[in-house]
Amino acid sequence: MYLHVVSFDIPYPANYGGVILIFNQIKALHAQGVKVILHCFQYGNRQPQPELEKYCHEVHYYKRSRSVFYQLSFLPFIMRTRQPGALIKRLKRDNYPILFEGMHTAAWVWHKRLRGRQKIVRMHNVEWQYYEGLSRSTAPTEVFEKIYYFIESIKLQRIEPKVVLHADEILTVSTNDQAYYREMKANTHYIPAFHPNTQVESQLGRGEYVLFHGKLSVPDNEQSAIWLIENVFSKIDIPFVVAGMEPSWRLKELLQRYEHITLIENPDDRRMNELISKAHINLLVSFQNSGIKLKLINALFRGRFCIVNQEMVSGTGLAKLCYVRNSAAAISQTIEALINAPFEPSKIEERQALLESEFSNTENAKKLMELIKFTV
Repeated sequence: MYLHVVSFDIPYPANYGGVILIFNQIKALHAQGVKVILHCFQYGNRQPQPELEKYCHEVHYYKRSRSVFYQLSFLPFIMRTRQPGALIKRLKRDNYPILFEGMHTAAWVWHKRLRGRQKIVRMHNVEWQYYEGLSRSTAPTEVFEKIYYFIESIKLQRIEPKVVLHADEILTVSTNDQAYYREMKANTHYIPAFHPNTQVESQLGRGEYVLFHGKLSVPDNEQSAIWLIENVFSKIDIPFVVAGMEPSWRLKELLQRYEHITLIENPDDRRMNELISKAHINLLVSFQNSGIKLKLINALFRGRFCIVNQEMVSGTGLAKLCYVRNSAAAISQTIEALINAPFEPSKIEERQALLESEFSNTENAKKLMELIKFTV
């Protein structure tokens, strides 16, 4: 059983949302006997990874050119910069099915040389809505970045119907996204996100602090952190921790004003998992209702109490495991109510019943394999 997987980035180290999903999906498929032929784009500081060879039959790397001239293309920049001729040539050497990860990698879906091939596109969210949200949440001082996100959202919305038309199957990671693509008459399937957890490991009793975590360079995460600091953290005298990759100078400057708020910059996987496990409350807020937040899955598998807003859990089926609060006042009241309450065995049992079945990587790999038309 062979499968091409086209990844928008090198999926190891698995240290942010999209690549966490792809890496753990590859591991789960490998465990089921699928021979994955991985294609991934190299850019930034990510380098070829021997770790991937443990789970893949073949691994191919393609340099991603981010030339400013690609901004002039009718295709979205995230797609045009992942359209090397070498990829289509390699895909044409056999007749195996192809899984394109995200709109980013889908520029070859309608190519005539792939006619007759099974082409599956996993939508990590409704991409044009995500970029529209990034434009809204980017600080007004970041003019060029804000404009880029806005133009990209328009291009993505225009090209999306063409991708959907030529894809044989659309996979989504939330039921909200599934409903959206079904409205477009796409052959759509909801398969939850793959993640690094196998069983609930939440600790009983009390933790040490309230934690907000995420990739802090992402505008939505930075906006959420700033909103929480200004409206919640600064008004309650208990320990808070903000942890994540690449915090901006603006966020660091704000955090320095408060002695009871600690910033943990660029923690590795071990440190982040430790922070989640030792927290008494994992507080996760988003201003974008898109896809699924893998940090929420990790917090539920590893942490104690979870307080979230509606955007964080919409379409995930996970609201019943969280305290859903949407205003700063409601979040503050819930923190004060929970901070001295022990995390009890009944909470763990409730999580085990849902997470270890519906969010089982093994079971979801089998669901995915049922959709794939493997060739000999």
